[in-house]
Amino acid sequence: MDNNSEMDFGKLFENKDLRVSIKTGEKVTGRVFAIDDTSVFVDLGATSDGVMDKLDFADGKGGFDVAEGDIVDAYNMGMVDGCFKLQRRIDNEHQVDAAVENAFASKIPIEGKVTAERKGGYEVEVATSRGFCPFSQIDARGVRKEPADYIGNKYTFLITEYEEGGNLVLSRRKVLEQEAEANKARLRANLEAGDVVDGTVVNIKPFGVFVDLGGVEGMVHISELSWNRGAAPEDIVKVGQRVTVKVLSVEWGEDGERDRLSLSLKQAEGDPWSRVADSPDFAVGTKHHGVVVRLADFGAFVNLAPGIDGLAHISQLGADHRIENPSEVTSVGAEVDVTILGVDLERRRISLCFGDPKVKDEKPAELSVEEEQKVVQMAVAGQVLTGEVESLKPFGVFIKLPGDRTGLLHVSQIRKPDGSPLSVRELYRAYPLHAQVEVVVREVAGDRISLTLPETLEQEQDANRVEAYNVKDSNDASFGNLGDLFSNLKL
Repeated sequence: MDNNSEMDFGKLFENKDLRVSIKTGEKVTGRVFAIDDTSVFVDLGATSDGVMDKLDFADGKGGFDVAEGDIVDAYNMGMVDGCFKLQRRIDNEHQVDAAVENAFASKIPIEGKVTAERKGGYEVEVATSRGFCPFSQIDARGVRKEPADYIGNKYTFLITEYEEGGNLVLSRRKVLEQEAEANKARLRANLEAGDVVDGTVVNIKPFGVFVDLGGVEGMVHISELSWNRGAAPEDIVKVGQRVTVKVLSVEWGEDGERDRLSLSLKQAEGDPWSRVADSPDFAVGTKHHGVVVRLADFGAFVNLAPGIDGLAHISQLGADHRIENPSEVTSVGAEVDVTILGVDLERRRISLCFGDPKVKDEKPAELSVEEEQKVVQMAVAGQVLTGEVESLKPFGVFIKLPGDRTGLLHVSQIRKPDGSPLSVRELYRAYPLHAQVEVVVREVAGDRISLTLPETLEQEQDANRVEAYNVKDSNDASFGNLGDLFSNLKL
C-alpha cells in the first residue's frame, strides 16, 4: 500500500460522519484493528466492519503477513453475521454471483446502478447480475420523479426475488422505509419542542403543509407558514421542497396512535421585528413601497415587509385638504409609497406618511388618547398577534403581547387535532417559557385579554359553530363571525 492511499484512508477516519456505501463485489480499503486465531477484522469507515479469513495473509512460511494498523485492500463478498465478508482476491465472477445470492438470502441491502427504463420499471445493474425495479419501488411512497432523475444513479436496494441465472427483482422503497424507521426511532429519542430542523414538503392542504422530517411527518398550520397572512400554502412552498422548520409541539403516538408534531416555517426564520432595530432599511426617512392592509377612522395600516406593518395617521395621508376618513384617499389592497417618520421598537410601532414628508424633519402625528386606545385595541381585539410565553399555570398560558400587555390562553382553547384538550403535562411541554406563539384575541374586558389559537377557531368553524361565535371588545361591540374575523386578521 503506498503512502498516498494510507493518507487518504486516514482522512476518511478524521470525519466520522462520512459513511461509505459498499456494494457486493466492490474493492475496498480498510485498516486492520483486531486479529484473532482465525480472522482479521477491518475498519472500513462504514456502518459495519469487515472480516477476513486469516489464511488470506499466510506468508507460505507458517506465519501471517498482517498486523494491527495495516492498511489492506480486499473485495466485499456480502454480509455475514452483521459484518462485510472480505477476501483479498476474486478468482471468477461466480464468487460475485454467490455473494449476490447471499445478500438475497440474508435480506442485506446491496448497491445497484439504474441503467435504463423499461416496461413497468427500471433495469438495474448489480455486480455481474441484471435486476429489475418496478416503478412503484424506485422511491418512497408518494414521490414521483421523471425517469431521467433515476437513470445513471447508484442506489441501495433490497433483493425481493432471486431467479436462477442471476435475474433479480429489487426494491429501493423497502430500504428507504427501513431507514425511515431507524430515523424515526432517533427522532423519538431526541426531538423536542423548540428544535429547528430540516425536512421535505410532502403534502399541501388548504389548512396547512405536511413536512417529512425523515420518518416522521409534522404539520405546519397555515398560520405558521408566513409572517404575512393571506397567501395560499401552494404559493409559499412546493411538494418536494426542502424547508427549515421550528418544532412547536411533539406528541408521540402510543399503541398505534398517530404521531402529532406541530411545526412552524415562519418561526424558524425568526421574529421579523428583531431585524428592524439594526437595519438601515427601517431608519427614519427611508422610503418604502407597501400595501394597505387595514383602515381605521384615524389612519391606514401599511405592510412594509413580512410581519411588519406601519401606521399612516389620517393627517399624513398626503391629502391636500382635511378628510374625514382614510377611505377617501386609499383602500385596502392599494399599493402606496410611504416614508418612515418614526420607529418605536418597544411598542412595535412604525409611523408613516404617504409619499414624501410635507416639511423637512416632519414628526409622527401625535395620537389623541382616544386614538391611542383604539390602536392598542386594534392591536389586540380580533387580531392575530405573536407573543411570548410569560408563565404557565394548570389552567392556561400567560402570553406577553406587543405593547407590554398580557393575555391568557386558557387550556380550553388549546386542543389536539382531534379536538380534545391538552393535559397539564402536555401543556407544559407544548409551551416552554419564552417560546413565540401566534394567538388570536378572543375578548378584551378592561385589562383582561382572552386569547385563542387560529387552529382552534378553524376547528370550531369545521364543527359548524361559526355563527354562534363572536369576538367582542369591552364595549360588547361585535367583531363579526369567524368568516369576518379571518378576512381582517392583518394589523
